[in-house]
Amino acid sequence: MVAMTLSGPLVLLSLLPISQTWAVVAAVLVPIALILVSIAAAPVIRVTDNLDVAQIKVPLTALGEAIVVEPEKVSYERGPGLSPGSKFIIRGDVKHLVKVPVTDALDPTSYLLLSTRRPNELASALNAHGA
Repeated sequence: MVAMTLSGPLVLLSLLPISQTWAVVAAVLVPIALILVSIAAAPVIRVTDNLDVAQIKVPLTALGEAIVVEPEKVSYERGPGLSPGSKFIIRGDVKHLVKVPVTDALDPTSYLLLSTRRPNELASALNAHGA
């Protein structure tokens, strides 16, 4: 969000030689448009009979126990600890992760790693359905 907000001065400086009025208008509208597009494009996590988020759709019966990744392990899980056999939806501006093992023997995915602002709620929803 900060980078999108800082686009305002860049747009202002870029358009000032053309028109002061348009430069000011664009400097206000461009950051607002970028923030709205980023909100609209954010992946939504849905838990029904399936876990559905972006391109990932997995039946809940194929998932193991979801765990909330501890804050001190988030950097490791996003970087050197990320398995090549995993599928992930990670957003840089969301600091919490939920790790869900895939237990289906026919699925080559070892686990799912999901960024969420409500990690405890997501883990509870996934674990409640599996119980």
